[in-house]
Amino acid sequence: MERRKDNRGRVLRAGESQRKDLTYMYRYTDPSGKRKYVYAKTLSDLRKKETDINKDLQLGIYTNEYTLNQLFDRYLAQSTTLKDRTKYKYELEYKRWVKDSWLGNKKIKDIVKSDIVLFYKELDEKGYSHGTIRCVHKYINNSLNLAFDDDLIRKNYAEGCIKPYCGKNPRKAMTKEETRKLLEECESKPYGQNYLLLVKLMLLTGLRIGEATGLTWKDIDLKNRVIDVNHQFVQGDANSRTKYHIDTTKTESGTRKVPMSDDVYQLLLYLKETTYFDAFKFGVNVDGYSGFVVHSRTGLPILTARINDYLYRIVSEYNACHEDQLPKISCHICRHTFCTRLAEMNINPNVLQKIMGHASYRTTADIYISTECDFVNEEFFRVMRGIS
Repeated sequence: MERRKDNRGRVLRAGESQRKDLTYMYRYTDPSGKRKYVYAKTLSDLRKKETDINKDLQLGIYTNEYTLNQLFDRYLAQSTTLKDRTKYKYELEYKRWVKDSWLGNKKIKDIVKSDIVLFYKELDEKGYSHGTIRCVHKYINNSLNLAFDDDLIRKNYAEGCIKPYCGKNPRKAMTKEETRKLLEECESKPYGQNYLLLVKLMLLTGLRIGEATGLTWKDIDLKNRVIDVNHQFVQGDANSRTKYHIDTTKTESGTRKVPMSDDVYQLLLYLKETTYFDAFKFGVNVDGYSGFVVHSRTGLPILTARINDYLYRIVSEYNACHEDQLPKISCHICRHTFCTRLAEMNINPNVLQKIMGHASYRTTADIYISTECDFVNEEFFRVMRGIS
């Protein structure tokens, strides 16, 4: 039996055919039994597509109609490690940045690397911060990883696309001088004195904001000078972003005991003398926890947004009256600052890691420690004097 040929006399393989307009078509059956067709202008292009299709079939990858939006929903639904409030947060943020976009509605089988690069570039040009783009990447990358693990795609094309947006605008610890100026400015204001106490607590302990706001008097051991960090205050759950909750620490390593310095001890003594009874008098509790160390007028924990707004206002008012400007300061900068100060005092790295509640010292060193130039110079000359 004579085999089919194209108009140039080339033998066509099974499933290949040449159409009346001289373009080429390849027919195949996917694992679900559906008849599929691909087209190309040249035979060589068609055979490249055939090679990819055959690879897909060998790997068990089936051509599907999933969009990125549907894949993200699947990623959230199957996750057993994400907490309900985290899923709710991811869902809202994905909806805000990705869901109605051209990429969100594109089928994952059609997404290529340049699509993701272009989408991140568009976000950047619209003025979104690099932190936001990294957040978007987390959702897209994790979703495509799921598709790859399920053999829906041959490759996760999101890998590597985030590099241009990493390492820029990192959170930096305050210098000693900036810390002094911030606290002096806070103390000079007639408002926000309970916020100031919380800022001091974070600067002196390195607690995460949720750990600091959720701290109760049951967690304070003044006799042995230890703070028992075993939970955190959070907002939001599977149904609401505003509902108050007490949750486990951010990670398993976050559950720890933080020793009190003399400054922390004196601060907590002052709080116990001045605000202890106010913490209980309204009888409020959050998921059974009560007696919050630093609290609002009603005895409830102070919201993170309130503290950040307070710090932004303090910095703004300071910068309006001084030539030497303070940088943008948030709750988390206090944690970075605490970590950097301890590192500058040459504390044992493993001890610093434990106090910070990190699973790895690499996180402590790479993200949280930002050594000042003045300190680098002091250390260099100190060592050099010892050598000479």
